[in-house]
Amino acid sequence: MADGLLNKASIILTPTGYKAGTLYNVAPVVESYEDFDFTRASVASRVNSSGLVEMVGRSLGSELVTNGDFASDSDWTKTSQVTINNGIANILSNDGSFQLLGQNNVVTIGKSYVLTYTIVSANDGSLKFSNFGQINSTVGTHKFYFVATETAINIARNSGITDISIDNISVKEIIDTNNIPRISYDSNGDNGHILLEPTSTNLVTYSEDFSEWASSNATLESGYAAPDGSTNAYKVTGTVGSSTVYFAGVPNLSSTSTRTIWARTVSGTGTINLCSYGDNSNNNFTITEEWQRFEVNGTTTSTGESNFYATDFRFQQPNALTEIIIWGAQAENLSYATSYIPTLTGSQEVRATETATGAGSADLINSTEGVLYAEIAALADDQSYRYITLSDGTNSNYVIIRYYNIANKISAFIENTSGVQGSTSHSFSPSETITDFHKVAFKWKANDFALYIDGTEVSTQSSGTTFSANVLNKLQFNEGDGSGNDFYGKCKALAVFKEALSDSELTQLTT
Repeated sequence: MADGLLNKASIILTPTGYKAGTLYNVAPVVESYEDFDFTRASVASRVNSSGLVEMVGRSLGSELVTNGDFASDSDWTKTSQVTINNGIANILSNDGSFQLLGQNNVVTIGKSYVLTYTIVSANDGSLKFSNFGQINSTVGTHKFYFVATETAINIARNSGITDISIDNISVKEIIDTNNIPRISYDSNGDNGHILLEPTSTNLVTYSEDFSEWASSNATLESGYAAPDGSTNAYKVTGTVGSSTVYFAGVPNLSSTSTRTIWARTVSGTGTINLCSYGDNSNNNFTITEEWQRFEVNGTTTSTGESNFYATDFRFQQPNALTEIIIWGAQAENLSYATSYIPTLTGSQEVRATETATGAGSADLINSTEGVLYAEIAALADDQSYRYITLSDGTNSNYVIIRYYNIANKISAFIENTSGVQGSTSHSFSPSETITDFHKVAFKWKANDFALYIDGTEVSTQSSGTTFSANVLNKLQFNEGDGSGNDFYGKCKALAVFKEALSDSELTQLTT
């Protein structure tokens, strides 16, 4: 937004302050009712300013394990072949018998937790955790997410003659706080924006634990750096022409679904094939040493479209790869991809819909004339109405900027008791798209309406009425009465001006 015009705006929203339930305007700052009421009945992910994926509203509780660093030989229940010495626990089973290391009364049944631990050495055998089966027992630090089914935690021999040393065992509760807005960024940390999305469900029940996926002629190894800053990514090693990794039978997947996954090479550049097992032409992607999130829309060409093929080594030409790293798989019943919804405990997870409403007041909005400005990008060109409105809380009186139900189109108009007034619209050229950020300003004044986009006046209307004084009193990201057509997209800036700006000012504002 042009800085010189900021002092003329009566309401300004940019990606700055927020708390649970509130999205703060930059101006004015005198009364709480002028800010946006924000709702989302779940946590959600964003890309932070460092380019890392993180959960907004999710935190970890205090440490629940006593003596998890094994500073002393105390506090742990041990069977006969388990020892603690020199700051390390050794889970041995010289004869293949059951051996256990545990603590009682650590967790609460039904709550969610994360177990973190470090395997110092592993000569043989494998481990299991409480009632959840085998856990990773390779050398390195690992995380295991779980919903408690008993109050004790136990790490025990799982199979074989076991000789494994373990350290730094930690269990913390996962605490989710709803209704916290998101300021998200591009993967390089640029273009900070308010992100608003519809509800969606990740139907892949293990989005990061690829040990739960099926594979053919491929090996998987955990412990690699992931896009969220963790070491939860998996390296997949396969053979060109005969290796696949897939999640078999994603439940309730529609024909208009979207599947996404992050992937990168260990080194070099090549081609991978996603979600189209058995097809040499579709869904081939160039993969490099940089993390990218790959997206496949619609059905696959494989037998059984419900399978999610994360990688197919059959068609990695012309630059054949035998190793890649993958993380964060998602399948959702939308025609476009939304932000990552992790499924960490073997169940589908839902991100709730988001709304931002109720900002403004009659004192801040001039009903007779003004300008509504937004710097916005659509999530997808899905030909759905997406509204930003000034209104009186009804659909009888409102000013609107909206994405249209026609491809690549934006429109703006007012509606009052006499009907639609000052209707303007713009269809972007094939080289442009509504999924890119555009600066949009709609001016309304009796017999003087104009739509400016990216520094150009694109549409005008020279006849029509506006409103009586003190009619409009609400600014929100949906229809005038808040009943639907929510704005799902990205917003860098939103502003309201109490006067109809001049042509030069509108050009400056949107440039």
